[in-house]
Amino acid sequence: MDESFKDIVQLIRSFQDSLQAQMPALESEIDELINTQNQDESTIENILDVLLSLTMNGIGDKLFIKLLDYYKTINSEGADFYWNEYEMQDED
Repeated sequence: MDESFKDIVQLIRSFQDSLQAQMPALESEIDELINTQNQDESTIENILDVLLSLTMNGIGDKLFIKLLDYYKTINSEGADFYWNEYEMQDED
């Protein structure tokens, strides 16, 4: 394998590891939102946006679905939008 290709693969793995290290803090924030029954749609949608971006990088699916399940109870149409965006990733 070409050395520059190995470097790129290692860089991507390091990036994913760095993102993965942030998951416990993000999960704690999501649990807090759910446990306090926070209904601030703007806050929830901002976190869903972040999680959607993370799922594009191969991490965060579980947290995205967890928050989306909660968001369905607040705004089912908004939740449908995020679910469709998530599903479209599989088509690419």
